Amino acid sequence: MTLLISPLLALMRNQIAAAKRMGLRAVSINSENTDDWKQIEQEIISGRVDIVLISPERLANQNFINNVLSQIAGNIGLLVIDEAHCISDWGHDFRPDYRLIERIIKYLPPNLRVLATTATANQRVMDDLIAILGPNIEVSRGDLNRPSLTLQTIKLPSQIERLAWLAEQLPHLQGSGIIYTLTVRDANQVTDWLKLQGFDVEAYTGESGDKRIELEDKLLNNQVKALVATTALGMGYDKPDLSFIIKCQILLLLIINKLDEQEEHYHTLMVYY
Repeated sequence: MTLLISPLLALMRNQIAAAKRMGLRAVSINSENTDDWKQIEQEIISGRVDIVLISPERLANQNFINNVLSQIAGNIGLLVIDEAHCISDWGHDFRPDYRLIERIIKYLPPNLRVLATTATANQRVMDDLIAILGPNIEVSRGDLNRPSLTLQTIKLPSQIERLAWLAEQLPHLQGSGIIYTLTVRDANQVTDWLKLQGFDVEAYTGESGDKRIELEDKLLNNQVKALVATTALGMGYDKPDLSFIIKCQILLLLIINKLDEQEEHYHTLMVYY
């Protein structure tokens, strides 16, 4: 069995869908399926699951540790830590419960294989990972040169200028993408403005589970030009043909790792503020 720690519900849904396409039995324990926890936990304990996806907060829950993890620990052959930079307080998306992974590992077999993945680890983050996961880490770095990406920065001091620029440029961008804002208010304002200009866009700002899934499916199936998102979609979305990402304001993170490098697609990342 594989235990996969994932920080965002959108990423979990991507990963579960991908696992099912490969014929794997994958389940998730998260804040959106609390009514199903008992049934899912029984499936896990009975060995009817190949991959368990769980948030770091749920994994750190003592009831889960006592009632579930302790019973399946011997069957876990691989621990996957997705978005592993969240472990480090030097990381841009630091999540305190990620630091508890060090304690969780003690419940797991001593010969456990651990895979930590991230696209944004600097040396300080790597040092934290070594301190938590142990010194015998084998680091594999991919090529940072991605010819299919075009990066642009444009300085537009006022919100009026930004909105006008968006309405002017969006028709020239092929495919669909994500527009990031800092706040829910900004996301709604940008969405309302673009809809007024005739664009098929939707705000993604931390809605209920069903609404999130609906919006994610619309983006995945190119039924919208863009989602205007806050950090609710802050680590991106797994969409192979995602064409562009636009940052409306200065953010701590430039999200480009979710733009897949495929020769047939030409991706653009534009940041303006």
